[in-house]
Amino acid sequence: MLDDLYFADPRVTLVPLEQLDRDGVAPEFAAKLCERRGWSAEQVELLGDGIALYWRRLEDLARRTGTIAPPRLRSVAVVDAADAVRPYAAMLNVSAWTLYACDLDPASSDVELVAYLLAHADRMAETGEVTLVGVHLAAWWFERSQAERDAFARAVEASRRPDADLLRAIAAAIPWLRELRHERLRPPGKPGGHRAIPGTGLLVPRAHEAEPERLVRRCRDAAAATLERFHARWRAPDARLVAELCAWLRDDAPPLVVTGRGGEVLWQPGSASASSRLESELAPAGAAAVREIHADLALIAEHTRRFRAALVAPEALPPPDPEIAQSGYAYLHRELALIAYNLHEPGIERLAGPALPWARAMLGARTLHEWAHLAVDGGCVPRSVDDRAWDELVATFAQLLDDAIARAPRAIRERCAPDLRTLARGGATPGAALAEIFVSRLPDYRANLLARRFLSDVEREVYVRQNVRPLSGAYRPEQLWRMLVRYLYETQYLAFSEVPDPRRYFLACTGFAREFFATRVLDEARFDALAAAAQALCVAHRVDERRLRPVADVSFD
Repeated sequence: MLDDLYFADPRVTLVPLEQLDRDGVAPEFAAKLCERRGWSAEQVELLGDGIALYWRRLEDLARRTGTIAPPRLRSVAVVDAADAVRPYAAMLNVSAWTLYACDLDPASSDVELVAYLLAHADRMAETGEVTLVGVHLAAWWFERSQAERDAFARAVEASRRPDADLLRAIAAAIPWLRELRHERLRPPGKPGGHRAIPGTGLLVPRAHEAEPERLVRRCRDAAAATLERFHARWRAPDARLVAELCAWLRDDAPPLVVTGRGGEVLWQPGSASASSRLESELAPAGAAAVREIHADLALIAEHTRRFRAALVAPEALPPPDPEIAQSGYAYLHRELALIAYNLHEPGIERLAGPALPWARAMLGARTLHEWAHLAVDGGCVPRSVDDRAWDELVATFAQLLDDAIARAPRAIRERCAPDLRTLARGGATPGAALAEIFVSRLPDYRANLLARRFLSDVEREVYVRQNVRPLSGAYRPEQLWRMLVRYLYETQYLAFSEVPDPRRYFLACTGFAREFFATRVLDEARFDALAAAAQALCVAHRVDERRLRPVADVSFD
């Protein structure tokens, strides 16, 4: 059971993807929401109806416009403490929609608002942008009845969301948004006289030429004001907390590194001079941020000590790879060979207020994953089959990939041919080159195989859910086969999860079925064969138990 993932953070309730379908919430989990969080049947129904309406509308618009992405399931993070979670932040990477508790209040909200919020969040996740979404989703309003528009406007007006002003700006713009044209859905009667909005298919008539930019400015101002209110709420510093953190670092000498802008070392064990730089960096931070940083560093120290204590010969770990990335929730410092924690890590805002829900679980998972990678480099997770058997596994996988390429529709083969020629430049078949790309990712799998022994249930699940995600934005259309191999690798993360139906979870959250089954690139039987061959490569590794102490012997006091 993963109740700690769903309910342990008092600020937010997670309705996980595996308990959802296109019609709403699974009955057993709906009962749990009522029992554990005090939801009413009406709240559960509003969420379910919102998901169902979102699905119908977006599926129809995706099919007819060609410019709006089809619907897909995500988990739903319902924020109960609106002033304690940073607005517009993506929780669980892009694997969760964010709603506020007030969105599911039957007395003030409406299914029209819930459905739109899910579509709005999809577009934000797709573009990484907040202020353009209201314009980009203009087609949502083209065929809405007066009653539907009125229901949305009433719900927005009554909303207690911290970003309600942005939604009110969109509601006020609906009359002119409905008068825009679309290349496929509502082509203009005569050519010319319209300005295209790139990437959307939308066409703006001259009568509304200034309106899209005006709406974008209103949304930008509303979003900036929302963030400013949040940051102001948590801005008050506390010198005592900074002093306590610095004293703990001095007295405990935890095995970690604190870095700042440009990777500057602000603190490391045994360096008194660096401590003053850290204190200066922390002095303006709000009290909540300092508490979070202290807890983060304590977690890194605890995980590091526990991992190293479990090794028979921790001193035999190799030095870090000189090319190892120096960024992330936590990373292995290439010179100091300790886990580094950057106060200014992009996108995390560690000095600005409370950490996001599940951020510390991801930090813990990343810390152990980095140490496990180093242990893998030191030989702690070798192959469990001989070279001949390994070569056969790789060859089988490569042949399945070559067969899939050969059987793909002609248009797909022609589109991907230049990239496949690049892959096969060394004389290998495309399948063999793709198999080698997969094999190059296996050190990461081997690190997970070792790290799982040290992860809590929540850390493991958060790590999996942040990594299994849509990949279409990361690859060009002609790189479809590279994307397939990456997907086949990322399905292996689900072996470490308690998700009851990993295949369904993968297909539901990634859009894979739309990209590969609906286009006849693969059928389901061929996908299952490829996934099994990929799994065979992964499980041909084992942890070398001789490198680890028995659990009863491990102490890190």
